[in-house]
Amino acid sequence: ERGRIMMKFAELIDENIEEIAILDTLNAGKLLSLGKILDIPQAANTLKYYAGAADKIHGKTLKLSQQMQGYTLLEPIGVVGHIIPWNFPSSMFCMKVGPALAAGCTMVLKPAEQTPLSALYYAHLAKL
Repeated sequence: ERGRIMMKFAELIDENIEEIAILDTLNAGKLLSLGKILDIPQAANTLKYYAGAADKIHGKTLKLSQQMQGYTLLEPIGVVGHIIPWNFPSSMFCMKVGPALAAGCTMVLKPAEQTPLSALYYAHLAKL
């Protein structure tokens, strides 16, 4: 269920690339074209990645490489606080929100005071 909702959120981002790119341009002075072809699609893809991971958290140890291993924990850690920087408002939003939502955590997110518009628009999309 969680992964399906996150995937719908990512699809809403894809459908609203133009509006979000304009907000990122107004917020951070980013090039509009760069937002439309790189930043916003990357943000949506990040959410899609974590949406796919939402049903794969089973409390197992994973061998990531010869030198590293990771583990998944089945229970959410509780409330997660995120403070995101100004320079990549959309990418940072999704990079912080994706794992927390996939794990089932409640979140409090504070965007940089210079770039609040994108995060506010993402909150609007999440309600749809």
